[in-house]
Amino acid sequence: MSSILTEEGEKIFHLLRLEGCCLRCCLRFTGCNNPKYYQNLDELKNLVQSSEAKKVCVKEKDLPCIACLGILQSEVEESVIESIKQKVQNENYDCSTFTCALTVPISLFLRERSLHIYICKKLNLTKDEYSTFKYKTLNVKDIWKWIALPKLEDIIGKRPDLTTPSPFLLEIFFSYVNDENECCTLLDQLGNNYNECSEQERMNRKRKFGNNKCSRKNIESVMISITDEMFQKYYLFPPVQPDSFINIGKVLCSHSSIFIGGRYNKLSRQLCQTPWFIDGEKKMETSVQDIICEPIVKAVKAESIKFQSSGREDVDVRNIHSGRPFAIELVNPRITKISTELLSNLVTIINDSSTQVKITTNLKLLTRDDLKKLKEGENVKTKFYRALCVCRNAPQDKSNIELLNELKNVEIIQKTPIRVLHRRPLTPRVRYIYDMRARWAKPEELLNLPNAPTDTDNMFFVLDVRAQAGTYVKEFVHGDFGRTKPSLCDLLNTEVDIVALDVTGINLDWP
Repeated sequence: MSSILTEEGEKIFHLLRLEGCCLRCCLRFTGCNNPKYYQNLDELKNLVQSSEAKKVCVKEKDLPCIACLGILQSEVEESVIESIKQKVQNENYDCSTFTCALTVPISLFLRERSLHIYICKKLNLTKDEYSTFKYKTLNVKDIWKWIALPKLEDIIGKRPDLTTPSPFLLEIFFSYVNDENECCTLLDQLGNNYNECSEQERMNRKRKFGNNKCSRKNIESVMISITDEMFQKYYLFPPVQPDSFINIGKVLCSHSSIFIGGRYNKLSRQLCQTPWFIDGEKKMETSVQDIICEPIVKAVKAESIKFQSSGREDVDVRNIHSGRPFAIELVNPRITKISTELLSNLVTIINDSSTQVKITTNLKLLTRDDLKKLKEGENVKTKFYRALCVCRNAPQDKSNIELLNELKNVEIIQKTPIRVLHRRPLTPRVRYIYDMRARWAKPEELLNLPNAPTDTDNMFFVLDVRAQAGTYVKEFVHGDFGRTKPSLCDLLNTEVDIVALDVTGINLDWP
């Protein structure tokens, strides 16, 4: 052992072995940071057996380590790796790398602190030596990764990513049957002694954690707040021998989200953009989101999706020509190696599945910067509309609507429309109509209108509008009972209503 440990390191190692620490924990408390001694347990045993340590190793086999509760012992190691293997095989992610995250019982930190204080007293360490000793102790999670990751790489066929976090995460949760009991016992022992010394912190914790005093966060807060002197007064030194090994509680697999985007046309006036529920009941059979997302979710085997678009159109509004930009967040996908060919096939599948919705561009894998661009574009983009309008009492001078063609940068003030007031705050908004083009409708443009009035008092015209994002175009046409000022009713000095509306363009460089 002298070949890898200092004289003081050997003393620490031997003291911990006497009290029931496993070989790996004895070594990590000495500060030895060479992975090979932790990975090759047989070599470590040989080093111990060739030293004086063999004379004092009284607690060797079949007992849980008093420091790590067995996490670093072969008895637990094999079962944990087998559990991870089974979980990864069942979930069947195609990612070629992985990252591990461990959650260990909070009682491990109590036990480690106890052993630090115990060694300090046994070796009469100075304050600086004690601080150095604690600093040099290796984290049990790091040691576990040194041991387990090479074995997991061979078993699950994925490479551990040690430089940048892999998008595929393995979360391993260890559990210890007496964890809560050990923590609560300490809090009970502290009792009023602790509460009196830090009344404000006690109140803060109660407000934050409620009555769950043995929660992980509460115990961590207590451990930070109390001194070593107070801790050693109410905790065993060294820690008591555990009567059972730590267990693997659960293994969770997850992959970071993948984002796909493009543009779509909505060709129906009876289709909502996202699923529409009232009192838990779905009001329409399908939606733009359903039509686009279902084939994609099926292809990549995602757990769920989040649909985002650059604005939204009403149920009765079409979106035509270049289409509306959209992005889909695919949450926890199993298939992550997405090729251009797969994206092209998905466009074909979506477009063949519906006459109501069409993808107008190639689908593209997106970055978070792309998403930021989509979000920011909601407030700065320009939008183009075509509205079919009707004058209820048509002016005698049919050239009246041509006055609209001369107007530029018309400032309007819109109070929240009545139709959306139930879900949006009542706020006046300033918007701009940059320009308009109006012309009387042609007879053939009225053929498909349901119950179109035929009397001469009603005249139809087509209005093309270029407007600021967020403009309520329907309300700009009919005025919304005076809540939009000025409206077309004001500008034409007659009653105007909207019959049909199309979004014809969204000025955003996407995708």
